[in-house]
Amino acid sequence: MKRKHMGLIGLLVVAGLALCIGAVATQQTAEEEKEVSIDQVPAAVKAAILAQAGTGTIEEVELGNENGQVIYEADVIIDGQEVEIKVTPDGTLLGKEGDDEGDDEDDAEKADDDDDEHEEQVSLADVPEAVKAAIMKEAGGAEIKEIEKETEGGRTIYSAEVIIAGQEVDFEIAPDGALLGKEVENEDDDD
Repeated sequence: MKRKHMGLIGLLVVAGLALCIGAVATQQTAEEEKEVSIDQVPAAVKAAILAQAGTGTIEEVELGNENGQVIYEADVIIDGQEVEIKVTPDGTLLGKEGDDEGDDEDDAEKADDDDDEHEEQVSLADVPEAVKAAIMKEAGGAEIKEIEKETEGGRTIYSAEVIIAGQEVDFEIAPDGALLGKEVENEDDDD
């Protein structure tokens, strides 16, 4: 009888080890990143990356997995600074980080003084029909707080701030109505 229990315990230990090894192997595989070209990513991902990159140079794009979520990470050189842009497969912007954040305040002032950049608040009636349709679709009847028309590097982008289920959601939309990015604000910002 004791021998029977020892055999069962041994079998359970071996099965437990096999499950642990499988889980570790799966985790390692899931966290591996694969380099892809910008032309190999979904159209929504490409649009979001290009919108964020502006006139910058895309160095590389990687397909990866972060906390069980598939993401695309693009390394872009913008004004001599390397910036990492993270996007979900549906084009939702997860983040944009520069390597030397908190850098010189003069750089921010230069960007503000740049004659090529322009930002103005507009009404829903003032945007192209394709942009209006995209905003209405994404808002789904929710409150539209504000819409901005931005011109950066010669490109026009419309940004809409919408309150959905009590959360602030920002959409970036191209003049042709293509959704370039979607970001849910995690913190309560009253800006």
